[in-house]
Amino acid sequence: MTKDKQQWLEGRRRGIGGSDVAAVLQLSPWRTPLDVWNDKLGLSPEHEMTSSLYWGTTLEQVVAKEFALRTGFKLQNVNHQFVDPENDWAIANIDRAIINPDIAKRVRPLEMTEKEIAKYGNRPITTDIAFEAKTAHAFTADLWGPSQELEIKQNNLRTEHEIPLYYETQIQWYCGILRLRGMYLAVLIGGSDYRMYWIDARPDVFQVIKEKCSAFWNNYVLTKTPPEPINIEDVLKLYGKSNGKAIEAQGDLAINYGEYARLNGEIKELKKQQDAVKAKIAIDMKDNEILTLDGKKVLTYKTQTSKRFDSDSFKQEHLNDYFDYLKESTTRVMRVCA
Repeated sequence: MTKDKQQWLEGRRRGIGGSDVAAVLQLSPWRTPLDVWNDKLGLSPEHEMTSSLYWGTTLEQVVAKEFALRTGFKLQNVNHQFVDPENDWAIANIDRAIINPDIAKRVRPLEMTEKEIAKYGNRPITTDIAFEAKTAHAFTADLWGPSQELEIKQNNLRTEHEIPLYYETQIQWYCGILRLRGMYLAVLIGGSDYRMYWIDARPDVFQVIKEKCSAFWNNYVLTKTPPEPINIEDVLKLYGKSNGKAIEAQGDLAINYGEYARLNGEIKELKKQQDAVKAKIAIDMKDNEILTLDGKKVLTYKTQTSKRFDSDSFKQEHLNDYFDYLKESTTRVMRVCA
């Protein structure tokens, strides 16, 4: 890990940032409150950058440059961690801000002295507008409303923006901490669909978010008490190994067990029925590859060839190497006993 990345991680652990907010509020499709808790306590394993994350980060520069080109606005990088003056755990790291000539000719963080406040207003930065660049998969396009590009260019906003809620919370977090009047957001969807939006600051929304994040920080992070799991992945992170003890099914647990057992039985029965019908279709198709209905292709039964590693042969011929390359993994498997 590079020194710069280490310092960046340490800075993130000092508080809750914009990218943490949606997870804390259980609105993120990628992270849970437990993930944030693990990050803040330095318990998360270091993961290599995925291809999706790499390209998302790389294309942010393209999205930002295109926004400046289309609007004529001047964007400036801001490499600074801002802290809410009322809560030292509430932090913000924006990538770019938009220069507002009416306030200052360049963007810079303020020390918030009385002189600075009198000159620039009650905000820790010499602008009142910031910018966020995003990329998104094509299958999430429906989560984004129509682009407000024309309205933004004409400085005549007539419609309400529509962006995913997990990004809305991030924007409102930045607006609240930096005392902004709003932010622009541009997104490249599916590599070819470019949209832009204006998001007004909502101090009332920021206050609600801050209260919930404050409870999370004080009740969980500072006390080093993990939040309750909200999915199977969380359970495996908190309770990866079973303890061999028994627990009596009562209340909601008993109800959930009954529902799970019922569904498990139905799935098994449906799988048997599906396999029986599959066999009938295969017998009728013989060596034909495609099934059509009213001339439209509805099913294929193709021959596929795949190559798989022959672990049994490798073990016989290279026993020592085989055991050297074994990788142990642990998980928990749920089975209905009755």
